[in-house]
Amino acid sequence: MVHRETRQWNAINAVLERVREHPAVRAAFLKGSLARGEGDEWSDIDFYCLVYDERMPQFLEDRLNILQAYRPLLFWSHADFVGPQVVAVYDDGLHFDLYTVTEATLKNTDAIKVLYDPEGILRSYRALELALTPVQAGMAFNSFSFSLLEFEAAFRRNDFLWASRLASHLTSFLAQLFRYLYQREQSQLGFKNLSFVMPVEVREQMQKAMDMIGPSFLPDGVTMIVRLAEEVYKALPEEVRVHVNEPFFRFMKDKIMRLK
Repeated sequence: MVHRETRQWNAINAVLERVREHPAVRAAFLKGSLARGEGDEWSDIDFYCLVYDERMPQFLEDRLNILQAYRPLLFWSHADFVGPQVVAVYDDGLHFDLYTVTEATLKNTDAIKVLYDPEGILRSYRALELALTPVQAGMAFNSFSFSLLEFEAAFRRNDFLWASRLASHLTSFLAQLFRYLYQREQSQLGFKNLSFVMPVEVREQMQKAMDMIGPSFLPDGVTMIVRLAEEVYKALPEEVRVHVNEPFFRFMKDKIMRLK
């Protein structure tokens, strides 16, 4: 059992003690920022239990009781993102996601931190990188250009609320591209922790642009975003640029720059 004096690890240890005793559980591990060693006091917990197929129904029924080994739950809901999941929030505000997988449904996305594995099931686990491929990065840039088209239409019809929302879509694609430039191995993460891996001057430009994409400030923020995208395009390696529809981007850039 892992012992660290943070509320995250207090919760992990409490839940782990309970799942180790459950007859359905074959292994337990973490994913996410805590598994990657990037967690902090605000991190949520992505806790996975690998269970026997035939004993999964009983485990699913017991999950809420298991979670309350740490503290009472303030909120919970059920989801099925990568498998049956409980999204839980404790009465101290800690966010804890409990995922249930089997040996057949376990996906090797992201790094893991093994907490319990008496059978050695996880010894062969090899995490896939969270990097965008050059094709995916090029597609992100093309999606950025297409979102400019949608933004222009919304702006010209004076639908500024929707235009502002579309502007936020633009920043999501741009974040992936910045990540590709500055931390390619985790470029699928987009905005998450992006502030800490990009140059200060670029971060400040991005923050200023995002400050200006509210409905009352359009189109100023979007023109700033387009200028940033052009700088990104120039910096992208050729292996990505061959997948970018540059004429479409230039066409949309000119249309956006003429907006008043």
